[in-house]
Amino acid sequence: MKRLGIDVGGTFTDVVLVDDADGRHWSVKVPTTPGDRVIGAIDGFSRILELSGATSGDIGFIGHGTTMATNMVVEHKGAKTALITTLGFRDILEIRRVSRHDRADLYDLQFDAPKPLVQRRWCLELDERIGPEGEILKPLVDAQVEKLADRIGASDIEAIAVCLIHSYISPVHERRVVEILKRRLPDRFVTASYDVNPELMEYERTSTTVINAMLGPVCSRYIRSFTEKLRTLGFGGEVMFMQSNGGLAPASLVEAQPVVLLESGPAGGVSAAAQLAKKIGVENVLLGDMGGTTFDVSLVRDGRPEIRNSVVLHSHTVRSPTIDIDSVGAGGGSIAWIDAGGGIRIGPESAAADPGPACYGRGGTRPTVTDCNLLLGYVDPDTFLSGSFKLDREAAHRAVQEHLAKPLGVNVLEAAHAVRAIANALMAQAMRLMTVERGYDPRDFTYVCYGGAGPVHAVDLAKDLEIRQVIVPALPGLFSAFGMIVADQASEQQLAIEREFAVLDAATLEAAYQQMQDDVAARFEAANVSREDLIFGRKMDCRYAGQPEAITVDAPDGVVDLDAIRSRFEDAHRRHWNFIKPGHALVCNNIRVKADAPTGWHGSITANPKLPAKKKAAARTRSIYLDGRMVDAPVYRRDELSPGANIPGPAVIEEASSCIAFGNSQSAHVDAHRNLVVNL
Repeated sequence: MKRLGIDVGGTFTDVVLVDDADGRHWSVKVPTTPGDRVIGAIDGFSRILELSGATSGDIGFIGHGTTMATNMVVEHKGAKTALITTLGFRDILEIRRVSRHDRADLYDLQFDAPKPLVQRRWCLELDERIGPEGEILKPLVDAQVEKLADRIGASDIEAIAVCLIHSYISPVHERRVVEILKRRLPDRFVTASYDVNPELMEYERTSTTVINAMLGPVCSRYIRSFTEKLRTLGFGGEVMFMQSNGGLAPASLVEAQPVVLLESGPAGGVSAAAQLAKKIGVENVLLGDMGGTTFDVSLVRDGRPEIRNSVVLHSHTVRSPTIDIDSVGAGGGSIAWIDAGGGIRIGPESAAADPGPACYGRGGTRPTVTDCNLLLGYVDPDTFLSGSFKLDREAAHRAVQEHLAKPLGVNVLEAAHAVRAIANALMAQAMRLMTVERGYDPRDFTYVCYGGAGPVHAVDLAKDLEIRQVIVPALPGLFSAFGMIVADQASEQQLAIEREFAVLDAATLEAAYQQMQDDVAARFEAANVSREDLIFGRKMDCRYAGQPEAITVDAPDGVVDLDAIRSRFEDAHRRHWNFIKPGHALVCNNIRVKADAPTGWHGSITANPKLPAKKKAAARTRSIYLDGRMVDAPVYRRDELSPGANIPGPAVIEEASSCIAFGNSQSAHVDAHRNLVVNL
């Protein structure tokens, strides 16, 4: 069977095709089409068929990831949404949470609050109330719901979020509201907090549910349009979408809960890196994904990606299991500029796909990180994307000269090097925050870099953090798309508990875990995946009484052992906060179950069988900025290096989607899985 992975990014749409019988692969990059991302995705699908000689009918599986959901939240381009909540709580999205400050600078008196997720006139109330123990304090009146439905039906509202107080304990009122709304407004997207985020903390629950509603209609239209066009082209296989937790899910689940797509694109690369770590026997991996817009950092620890249950996106809180990814605006397309104090700044504005960096020749005139790397020799204008996309060196020179070098009174090379150094500093800081701030020593990790620009900066970043080994996987510029092929299916469920450990009953918790596992297994059985093939994982959210935030820890299989869970919580708390409070009351917020179905391709991309030797001599040299000066370094094509090849520095190794350069004291070799390993 042939499997295809698609990653729709901000600048490029990446497509990878693998024949899982022998590991042969094909890849292509096409420009993303922001006006209608389906166009770019289908173009990539058609191009990969032309390149491989395959037909639509040969493709049995497509895994799809996208940054669409994130962009909609940041750009506030989601569907017009109404919120229905309990009487007295219509302003909950504006009040937010007073114990936290969801803004970048707490002391910025000129802070501009983001546009509200829901217009106040569409924050609607129902005179009902459920108590904190699930008791009905004030019954729901159907007529009130019907009146709100009529009001919404006469408007241009596309989506409705239902978030009633204490529904995480008892969803009876929410379910009745949803039932009435769907019956009276069958053409509107309706979602309830109990299905999206059934846990305590009403602001976070409301924010998450509203964002899910905003994404619903747009994501649903995209998914349906994409799948319909595939069917028109003759594709008859299975389509699945990457979730933020690193697992794939069918279209039906993603359409109902599009909030799981918020880290969809980056999650593909992390899933691929986790599989890579298992193959090469490395448990702790620091990941750096540098694309056109951002640099994304994450960890694989003890062979598993780090997961968090909450993220702040453009100041809005979203509660959903997500791979722990931190991003900075330092992608290849990030624009370099001079601030009022005369210092060089990078991002957050990006040249994006259109017009792109100045060197793309599409009308861009402002300098980007990619333009500076081109002038420094890290990007070759003639071999970029295997020569299919010629870069304009003169345009890059003009952009840097006009906007940076001339105002600063330096030459173009000095200005370009300053931009690269600042970009490196921003990315290295993000890597420290992901490791040191979380209690880890970066020197204990191997650095795996990917994204089109990831390898270009990898050696400098590893040196800065004193990491001794850099791994460039096969297809680094399309690694997230490759991750859509190797990722497994996953499904999660959570249940609010909100009890101190002292009153918890282990047998009752065990029964709850078992019921949740049965519920999750039923979802897979509906998709023809048997329970025997599932791998279950249990977790518990714990906090000291009085703390606002919980820490999620693994719960051992079998009968629930609360002492073991307390011990794991204290280990995590000491690592994160550097102290514990023995004897202090411990609270269980939620219990969680995740099931993985090992359905991804776990093979290895094959080496080129035509290579007669382990290493082919460099065909040419390139002038590149290394160790503070321009030097001539031999250039090797990665596809001409077979496993076992060893390359001493200085050298440049380039491929269709990226390149890496290293200096005199470093060397690189190709391992058995076709990874490029650079030793510093």
